[in-house]
Amino acid sequence: MKRWHLKQSKIDIHAIAADLGIQRATAAVLANRNLVSKQDARRFMLPDAKNLIDATQLKDMEKAVSLLMAAIQNGTSIAVYGDYDVDGVTSCSILTRSITRCGGNVCYYVPHRQHEGYGLNMQAVKKLAEDGIGLLLTCDNGISAINEIALAKQNHMTVVVLDHHEPGFIENAKKERVDLLPPADAIVDHKQQACHYPFPYLCAAGISYKFALLLLHQFGHYDERLEKELLCLATLATVCDIVDLLGENRTLVQLGLREIPHTTNIGLQALLKAIQKNDMPITETDIGFQIGPCINATGRLESGQIAVELFCTDNPQRAAKIAEHLVTLNNERKELTDQASAQIIAQLEQQNQPLDSVLVLFQEDVHESIAGIVAGRMKDKYYHPTIMLTGASEGIKGSARSIPGYHIFEALCSCKELFTRFGGHAMAAGLSMPKENIALLRKRLNENCPLTQEDMIPILRIEQILSFSEIHQGLAEELQLLAPFGKENPKPMFATIQIWVTRLRLVGKNKNIMQMQLLEEKTGTYLHAISFQGYSDMEKLLKELYPNQDCDTILSSGKLPMPLDIVYTIGLNSYQGNTSVQLEIKDFRVSKTHGTN
Repeated sequence: MKRWHLKQSKIDIHAIAADLGIQRATAAVLANRNLVSKQDARRFMLPDAKNLIDATQLKDMEKAVSLLMAAIQNGTSIAVYGDYDVDGVTSCSILTRSITRCGGNVCYYVPHRQHEGYGLNMQAVKKLAEDGIGLLLTCDNGISAINEIALAKQNHMTVVVLDHHEPGFIENAKKERVDLLPPADAIVDHKQQACHYPFPYLCAAGISYKFALLLLHQFGHYDERLEKELLCLATLATVCDIVDLLGENRTLVQLGLREIPHTTNIGLQALLKAIQKNDMPITETDIGFQIGPCINATGRLESGQIAVELFCTDNPQRAAKIAEHLVTLNNERKELTDQASAQIIAQLEQQNQPLDSVLVLFQEDVHESIAGIVAGRMKDKYYHPTIMLTGASEGIKGSARSIPGYHIFEALCSCKELFTRFGGHAMAAGLSMPKENIALLRKRLNENCPLTQEDMIPILRIEQILSFSEIHQGLAEELQLLAPFGKENPKPMFATIQIWVTRLRLVGKNKNIMQMQLLEEKTGTYLHAISFQGYSDMEKLLKELYPNQDCDTILSSGKLPMPLDIVYTIGLNSYQGNTSVQLEIKDFRVSKTHGTN
């Protein structure tokens, strides 16, 4: 069951359509995003690097660049300390390549997920100090590493933090939030309260990209080829880290998607070839579901250092070998994730009690590297904030994924004494804790959870109710100009009422994907559609409507005996050289005109 919410706008979409020369449906989407002028629409649909914000508006950015310049000029040993996910890997690669180009004495360090966990750790700082590192540059971590950075300072390191996570905080006597910041020499993080950067949604690679360009310009080593390579890496992270795809992020991804198929980065070229995407257009979907998971798989099952090496090597043979290894690791990760998810679902389905508002799940033998993916799957399936806890070498580790309306990082902050480490942001977090604290964590989070039952029903936000007669190839192509789609710019969904399924076919390995021919009777318009997740919902609906009939018999007849109201996205399907409109069904209900509803 989902909630359908029709977006309401007081803006005259007919006037927008006429003014911009676009379809009513496209005008509705622009109006719902408050893009009502030609200038706003043009800026949204046509990327321009000139729209990027001056990077020096980020607090401490100029200071950070100056510190790196001095270290490079003085021959100081520099360590770039990254993370094992796509954002951390690409940030580390961007910074390592740009510092190398400027002549810096640089190495990179990515912590091992299982042995070290997220972020800076004391042992790593000690090792870097023993190795003679004079400047420590963190990326995609560091904002919460108060004790670790204090140790680095004790070891006479200059420390620069590039991060995008929320800092820890306390409330003063006036109930005002006060950031708890590490004693670094420069902190570039737009989430700190003292930073007034106008777009606080960059991922770490986005910040690293802007930092790198400033550094390259300062040294006079800027060249367009390297800039495009770094842009491609920042694009991967911006999509995979699920930051808001608006403003600067949208511009970076739009520009980056154009460059990725032609990238000169040897490692990215090899990875595209390994997943059979070389010399092909790349979309945000390709990044999110194919490229990104291969990069993440190294940090999950082995070491993120491998992925950094891929993007930093200039050896095509070495790059090809690493890329193939990434694909193999990702296939292994898929199998582990499927097995773990099936186990968790089986446990939850066997419970004879309602689900907690916040799911705190513990499975000792789930590979800790896939805890975040499993948490995400459970969050998507049950639409509850979910924390997946697994056994670790010391205590328990976990990953959290949330839903709109529940700030998971702030919720964990209210229980911070239960953890040995934690960090994150509104929609995702990671933590370590003693096993004996699991029950107390579950209790406290659920006692203080502000979510209502309605909050835990997914919402489908519908742009406009359309007639099938308005849907054609030109509209589908026009809507594609609104891509890339993602957080805060979802793929537009529309609705149409009283539609008949005149042909239905079950396809796929498990025969649970529905291919349909749909008819809008009042206009006599037919359209093709597909539903990837609707089979079980259709089965349930038919059992409720026709309890005395066999659902398989109804489905095998190739048509349905009742009209539906449907919610869908509009796309194009190409087959044997022919292109046609195809709807992807996101939800359906029996039409209110049907007597049994």
